[in-house]
Amino acid sequence: MKCYEYCQALFDEIFLPVLKEKYSEILLRLSVGVIGQGSEVLGADDELSRDHDWGPMKCQLLLPEKDVVEYGTSISQALGAVIPDEFRGITIPQPQSNSLPISTIDAAYENLCKFAHPPVTNEEWASIDDSAFCYASSGFVIYDPSKALSNRISEFQAAYYPIDIWRWKLAQYLWGLWHNGDYNIRMRLTKRGDGVGLLIGQGAFVEGVLGVACLLNKRFPVYWKWLHWQFQQLPKWRDELAPQLQALDAAANHEIRGEIIGSMCDSIRRILQEEGFFPDTEWRMAMGGIDILKQIESNEVREIIRGQTPHLYVW
Repeated sequence: MKCYEYCQALFDEIFLPVLKEKYSEILLRLSVGVIGQGSEVLGADDELSRDHDWGPMKCQLLLPEKDVVEYGTSISQALGAVIPDEFRGITIPQPQSNSLPISTIDAAYENLCKFAHPPVTNEEWASIDDSAFCYASSGFVIYDPSKALSNRISEFQAAYYPIDIWRWKLAQYLWGLWHNGDYNIRMRLTKRGDGVGLLIGQGAFVEGVLGVACLLNKRFPVYWKWLHWQFQQLPKWRDELAPQLQALDAAANHEIRGEIIGSMCDSIRRILQEEGFFPDTEWRMAMGGIDILKQIESNEVREIIRGQTPHLYVW
């Protein structure tokens, strides 16, 4: 059972009857959802995900600020008191405070990603955390008669980086692929036989490959533990890159790993060439990231790059 399925049943069968009996006046203004951080918000959770905040604590109740002030503590305690020790055959540790979290929608999203609504300016977009925005554009609605939560999730799902910020993010990942893959793993570590160094670089390289794939699909790359899961949901280029990742996982020695990493760099350059970023698939300098940076038109974004990633500043 997924957490959102558990929370839907828990709300319908346990919480909603209490709310109808004691707090019927707020029901039309109440929103409930599985939002915030964690695999549960993505729908990626499994049996191993139930060791922290899985279950009732993910059943987030959301009300307008006035209602939170007037009813929040009372509702939280009333629902906390009826959480069953076992529900649908699943035993979940009771919340230590014996109460459920209640918040406003604005506060919940500000706590998650610093923004109640998606950013507007380049400066705001440059400050975001990719993983937090992946979670902000995910989640499951349990109860929402006013559509307030549904509309907020849709608002985040419709938002994405302005084109020049996106180019900068993509160039950052490509520079990392060049640094970890082409330059150090392929040209140095495999030749030195430094297996431990190669493992360090390989982890950063694989994370970069998955991040590039997400950006090219106009997705926000999530926290590393769920990045491969997110990659498996992508509509484009997954089928081309997945066999190479599987081959890297099964590689028997350093030399084979270096060859596969070089082949993955070639594949990404080919994808970028097909997308029209540059004409030459053999171009290796910083994996073409510098060429993408040169396509940035905004002087404001150029100054952001100068301040935050000076090693990428090319103007």
